[in-house]
Amino acid sequence: MQVAEGDEKAFEELFYAYHNQLGSYVMGWTKSTSVTEEVIQDVFLKIWINREALKSVERFDNYLYIVSRNHTFNALRQTAKKRLKSQVWARHFENEQEFSADTSDEDYMSLIDAAVAKLPPQQQKVYILKRHDGLKYEEIARRLEISPETARKHLAAALRNIISYVKARLHIILLILISHT
Repeated sequence: MQVAEGDEKAFEELFYAYHNQLGSYVMGWTKSTSVTEEVIQDVFLKIWINREALKSVERFDNYLYIVSRNHTFNALRQTAKKRLKSQVWARHFENEQEFSADTSDEDYMSLIDAAVAKLPPQQQKVYILKRHDGLKYEEIARRLEISPETARKHLAAALRNIISYVKARLHIILLILISHT
C-alpha cells in the first residue's frame, strides 16, 4: 500500500474514498456531527501516524472500521465521563456541602454569596434560614408566615437561580482554581 510508504497523495485519495461512509458509520453511534467529525479526523490522523503498520493489513476497510469503532467508543466514554462529572458537580453544588477554608474555597463562597445577594427577598430569606441557620421547612414557614411547601418552592427556586448565576460565571471559578494550583 502506497500510504504505508508515506505517499501523501495516496493518503488523500484514501481519505476521500472512505471519509463519507465512515462518517455515516460513526454518526450512527455518536448522533453528533461535531463528535463524528472529530473521530474521523482522529482516525485518519492515527492511520497516517501509524502508516507503516498498514503493510501488514490485508483488508483496509475492515481495519478502518475497527479503528473507527474503537475510537468512537473511546470518544463516547469520554463524553459520558464529562457528563457524569458535570452531574456530580451540580449535585455537589445543590447539596452545598461544607468546604475547607483555603483560598479557592473562599473565592468560590464569595461567588455563592454574590448569587445569594441577587436573589429575590423571599428566596434569599428561605435560603439563609435553611442553608446557614439549618432550620427545617416547618420552622422557616412559621418564621416567615408561609406554608412549608412554599418554603420548599422558594428554596428550589433560589438554588436554580444560584446555579444559573454560578454557571454564567463558571470561567471565573476555573481561573481561580487554576491560579491556586
